[in-house]
Amino acid sequence: MIVVNLKRSYPLVQLGTADLNDVTLGAWAGVTDEAIERFGDVILGVYQDKVVSAYDITGHSREDDRVTFEGNESAEFEHLIGQQSPVPAWKRGQARPTRYIETEIVRTGSAPVELIEDGIRRAVVAGYTLTVDSDNIATITVPRGGVVTVVTGGAE
Repeated sequence: MIVVNLKRSYPLVQLGTADLNDVTLGAWAGVTDEAIERFGDVILGVYQDKVVSAYDITGHSREDDRVTFEGNESAEFEHLIGQQSPVPAWKRGQARPTRYIETEIVRTGSAPVELIEDGIRRAVVAGYTLTVDSDNIATITVPRGGVVTVVTGGAE
C-alpha cells in the first residue's frame, strides 16, 4: 500500500478546482519500480493525518522521475476514509510525500507497534488505531461501524 500526503492538493479538491482521483493518483516523484512491485496494489490519499481517498491500483506510467497511477475506488479499503492514516503523520519539513505499508498489515490487522516520538506508541489493527502516549494514556480511533468494548484491569 502506498500512502500519499495530499497536504498541498487536497484543499484544491475542497474548493472544487481539482479532482480527488487526479490528486491521489497524480504524478509522484521518487517512487521506485521496486516500491511499486512491493506496495503498488492500493494507494491512500491522506490529508491532516486522515484518509480521504482509497484506490486499487490497476496500472501506472512513468515520465522522468514521476509516476502516475491508474486505479479504481477501493471497495475493500473505503472503510478507511475518514479514519486516521495507517502510517505515522508527516512532520513539518519532511520532503517526501509518499510512505509505504504492507497491505496485509492494514488488511489483517497484524501490525507491529511503532514508536512514533517521545515514547508515543501506535498500532493499527483491522482499521482500529491504538495510540498510547508517554503517560500511558490510550486513544482508540474506531473505523465506521466499529465497536469497542473496554475491559479495565484491576483487583480480581
